[in-house]
Amino acid sequence: MTIISYLKDHWVYVVTQTFFLLMFTAMLELVGTPAPILSFLAIVYVVFAVMYLATDYYKRAKFLNSLSRNLEKIDQKYLILDTIECPDYLEGRMIYENLYQINKSMNEHVKGYKENVNHYKDYIEMWVHEVKLPLSSLSLIIHNMKAGEETTRKLREQLMRLDNYADQILYYVRSETASADYQFCRTSLKSLVSAVAQRNRTAIQEKDISLKVHDLGYEVITDSKWMEFMVNQILDNAMKYMKPDEAGEIEIYAEEAEGQITLHIKDNGIGISERDLPRLFEKSFTGDNGRVSAKSTGMGLYIVKKLCDQMGHRIRITSKKGEYTNVSISIGTFTL
Repeated sequence: MTIISYLKDHWVYVVTQTFFLLMFTAMLELVGTPAPILSFLAIVYVVFAVMYLATDYYKRAKFLNSLSRNLEKIDQKYLILDTIECPDYLEGRMIYENLYQINKSMNEHVKGYKENVNHYKDYIEMWVHEVKLPLSSLSLIIHNMKAGEETTRKLREQLMRLDNYADQILYYVRSETASADYQFCRTSLKSLVSAVAQRNRTAIQEKDISLKVHDLGYEVITDSKWMEFMVNQILDNAMKYMKPDEAGEIEIYAEEAEGQITLHIKDNGIGISERDLPRLFEKSFTGDNGRVSAKSTGMGLYIVKKLCDQMGHRIRITSKKGEYTNVSISIGTFTL
């Protein structure tokens, strides 16, 4: 609020006081009041009127300007009441009380929304854990069944896809909630990659992929469970987009540079077009590769990127169409 805007808003008061001053001095002059006394009374009248305007302007400007400045500074506008004090004039108190009621109503709405989200999250997590039980049973049945090798291979492949999609649902729901259950600990990259490789051992063998693992003698501070999911998603993508007419090769290794340990997962698959690279982490983006493969959902890398951001890791993808794709996850050298 500026002085000009304040005076424009109070023009009726200014005009009225000016009119009364003129009437007052005219009446005193008619009754023969001496000029010095008349001037003194007029000055006193003007001083008191100006003092009232100045005091009123200060109170209003202090509250309204503080309200405007703080609204610009904070991202969560509904927290504005925590940054201002209740003013001591009527209109200001009314504004403050109305803001309080609005904030109270919104907090109740947000509380109900969070409860619904948590119920939804709990249900999805329970559903995923329950559906994994029959998937595990199916895996044992397929392992023991006496069917043709090709039939068994196809069944195992589809079962693995179901298992990966169930994990995607679980981690997607968890990543969308503000309070993800991260448990950071010292994690061996070698053990983590070995667990992922063992999980995908059958698929790697059946696709005749050469998996080269080296230079993983590092320990990093991360959530091993979430990190294992991310590496599994990247490895699954690498296997999914291998060249059909060329021996597949996936190389997993780590390096330390500039205070960070970076895990690389590199393949010699079909690669990614240059125009698709900037959009790989967009939700449901499949790109050129997804249009030629019905297996792509565009959610895997989106979830991985979201988890990396939440855990303070950095993911990058470099690729050349028809030659290679290299996915790297950089983990800062944090200490527990």
